[in-house]
Amino acid sequence: ADLLPMIDAGEDMLILDIRRPDDYAKGHVKGAVNLSFFDTSISDNVEKLPDDKPIMVYCYTGQTASQVTALLNIAGKMAKNVQSGFNNGIGKVDGYEAYTDTEDVALADGSYPVEADIKAALDTYFADKMALDGASFANFNISPEDVKTIVDDQNDDYYILSIRQAEDYAKGHIATAENIPYGQGMEEALAALPKDKKIVVYCYSGQTSSQTTAVLRLMGYDAYSMSGGMGTADGDSGWLGAGYDVVTA
Repeated sequence: ADLLPMIDAGEDMLILDIRRPDDYAKGHVKGAVNLSFFDTSISDNVEKLPDDKPIMVYCYTGQTASQVTALLNIAGKMAKNVQSGFNNGIGKVDGYEAYTDTEDVALADGSYPVEADIKAALDTYFADKMALDGASFANFNISPEDVKTIVDDQNDDYYILSIRQAEDYAKGHIATAENIPYGQGMEEALAALPKDKKIVVYCYSGQTSSQTTAVLRLMGYDAYSMSGGMGTADGDSGWLGAGYDVVTA
């Protein structure tokens, strides 16, 4: 709801649609450039993305855009995630249709260098992501159902990390999950996580855990975000939406 008035005001920004090209072609926010999350377009073009204006990133539901927002910020861009994406965010705003069209918009020419080690890390990130296409960990996500199996099997190959706030963690969390609240200073605790386990990160809805997963992977961790986060008991996504139990100890 905040993005559309910014368009009306003519704010100087780049709108980045990271959905699949065929979905972009069916309709997207006017003026949005398409660099798909589902290939190497983002890492291939990161040095063409401006670092002197905001980049508004949207996907389908906000989760893959959260990954990209974190990556672009690390690369020195002023990226922001459009919460809930095109399907659950933009598409729910009254009158959003007036802000969409099907015109293909090319990325403007420009050169905005990125540090060589960060560029290399982004190349690796998207190569690793593509290698998982069609697998259980596609897009660096893991389903609540698979996390439930990990918990039930007491699978010690995984470390479950809640990044919800401490008071919400105390009210109920996934069994065996440790808590590092999302916010300033969390990077110090993240650096102490075990490198010999797969890290499963969850939050409230999957967006901040996606950002954290992206950062962890750049730090060398084998990290994945739990789709839908904790969710709500009356919802249709996340851990609680699936009807799974929580613990308080």
